[in-house]
Amino acid sequence: MNSFGKNVLGLMLCAALSGAAFAAQLDRFIQGYEAFQASDFRAALAFWRPLAAAGDARAQYNLGVMYADGRGVAQNFAEAVRWWQMAGRQGHVRALHNLALAHIGGVTGNQDFLAARVFLRQAADHGFANSQYTLGKLYHYGLGVGKDFQKSARYFTQAAEQGYTKAAYNLGKAYRDGRGVPVDAQTSVRWFKYAAEAGYGKAQRHFARRLLKGEGTQADPVSAYKWAVLAARQNVRGAADLVNEIRGQLSDAQAQAGESAANAFSPPKR
Repeated sequence: MNSFGKNVLGLMLCAALSGAAFAAQLDRFIQGYEAFQASDFRAALAFWRPLAAAGDARAQYNLGVMYADGRGVAQNFAEAVRWWQMAGRQGHVRALHNLALAHIGGVTGNQDFLAARVFLRQAADHGFANSQYTLGKLYHYGLGVGKDFQKSARYFTQAAEQGYTKAAYNLGKAYRDGRGVPVDAQTSVRWFKYAAEAGYGKAQRHFARRLLKGEGTQADPVSAYKWAVLAARQNVRGAADLVNEIRGQLSDAQAQAGESAANAFSPPKR
């Protein structure tokens, strides 16, 4: 599953504020953000705590992150959850997601996948890719819900279409195995390739295997070698063996070309 989000982000401030009040509140929030970025967490708290107490969902979420991480305050998961609950009631998707993770991890008590599903569903319905992916995992494994590969694939698709790499990788597996979607080798490869190009090692290994065998795509052992090498550099299980397997089928010149392509690889910014 996911870990708690460390990003300090939020929703827009309430537009009902007057222009001057809005500008002043926004200025205090930005000052808090700048202090946080400079690792001056006490200063960030001084800017954000009054905003949070006044109902600013962004500041409430950020206080939750600081309590969860122990930045500028003693680590206190119960206090983190309290602030995330306040932000979540205002529809702050990251707060809702972190509430779900808190219930999955049982950080303030026992694991509660049913409660996690409620929070994930709210954030997922607002289009938050992290929650869509995590909800897909719950349905895939039947955690707090009945195992349902169709729903799992649907949520993976929603997240993958927003560029969520792990969702793309899991969608590749779903189309490979026909879990919740029809078996479709070409679509499987397309999602493996997408995640591989984003730098995800497991997807690189799967994509390499398909390029080697010509499954769902044209066989290309040199490109297969490139992706296998990249996966091996991330210590992906089975990738080193795959590198050796492919190397045995290549000439020295082909292996050098694949190695050079791996060296030149850089994931695009998405």
